[in-house]
Amino acid sequence: MRRTRKNGILLVQDGLDKEAVLLRAKVSIAGYYFLLFAAVAFTHPFFPVFLRERGFSYGQVGAVLSVFSLTGAVASILLGWRSDQARRRRRYIIGAMLVGAAGYLLFPHVYSFGVALLLAAVIGGCIMSSQSVMMALVVDLFRHKGTAGSFGQLRVFGTIGYLLVLLILVLWRNSLLLEPSRMFFSVALLLALSALVVLLTPETPEEAEESARLSVTEVLYLLRQRDIVLYIIAHFCFVGALMTATSNLSLYLQWMGASKPFISLAYMTSALFEMPFMVLMGKLSDRIGRTRVLAIAFISLPVRLLLLTAFRAPVPVLLTQTMHGLTFSVVTAVSMAFIADRVEPRLRASGQGLLMAAASLASATMPLVAGLIADGWGLPALYGALLALSLVGTTVFFSLARHTAPAEASMRVVAQTGGQA
Repeated sequence: MRRTRKNGILLVQDGLDKEAVLLRAKVSIAGYYFLLFAAVAFTHPFFPVFLRERGFSYGQVGAVLSVFSLTGAVASILLGWRSDQARRRRRYIIGAMLVGAAGYLLFPHVYSFGVALLLAAVIGGCIMSSQSVMMALVVDLFRHKGTAGSFGQLRVFGTIGYLLVLLILVLWRNSLLLEPSRMFFSVALLLALSALVVLLTPETPEEAEESARLSVTEVLYLLRQRDIVLYIIAHFCFVGALMTATSNLSLYLQWMGASKPFISLAYMTSALFEMPFMVLMGKLSDRIGRTRVLAIAFISLPVRLLLLTAFRAPVPVLLTQTMHGLTFSVVTAVSMAFIADRVEPRLRASGQGLLMAAASLASATMPLVAGLIADGWGLPALYGALLALSLVGTTVFFSLARHTAPAEASMRVVAQTGGQA
């Protein structure tokens, strides 16, 4: 940077440089999410279908999905801690994504249940942990610009990538991209490109606060905070119910006789409603508080699952996908900010890792339980069990909301009046 004797000019130059850094960060992080979720557009609807076509039972499909998420839970905490300790984020995101890409290249050759479990463990640990560290990087870079709003604006590019791939699959009937070798190669390529885009993301380790040590003490410290532990429990129930319902939706529609293009259309519908809500709800939570916006999601999810339990035809099920904006979008955009507001800066990635671990643990346990329920009593019973789980999460959340909503409101009053409330 060129120095000048006039402080005003120097300050302007500093401001311009900072804005340029943030612009580069926005472009690279948006690219990461775009490519990552373009890959997810293949695996999310069609990975369970692939496993069923290889002869796996509902219970075995659930076990594979559970292992994917279980290793993701453990890796999210460990990698979050490690990135806090090293004051670096990019290297961990890039390394995890590249290993995950290599794992997907091997999946077309999988016929053994044991091998499927092993690969799912490796890939799940990589993909889930990379996202928790990326969320911490977003907080690092945009903590002074409205965390939830900034994250929502960037995360929506993931939805655009997801939607674009699904649109191609809907319009291209009997697409060759859904042939296993081509599908998994496409996934691996998109993940590798996503990792390369992260190279452009700036880091400011010299501005990082003192980092956390890798110890059980730090986790226990976080879990002694009432707001955090109650939200982790509610988040566990919410994510377990929602993501298990979503991951089994393709099997549910297939059971009803829906075609693969119709299945793609169902997931495409959810993505369409996800995009505007991801941005709007993040910004709204910056203005009125996290708790009030999260309440919308915790009320909407049981309604959505009740409808899925009752419906027995593809078209009504497709219509429930319009509620994705009120459920998935809200929790995705606002949960990380809810935790970030309550965690010390030195534990920033550890807090996001704990949140991701709760989500991963929910996704690890519930698909297995749901698969066993589906094997024994059918897919409608599976959705009934998920409805019960969502009601537990809603009850826990509103016991938390009684304390957090008034506290958030008083903090906004103080901020708006300059401490003269």
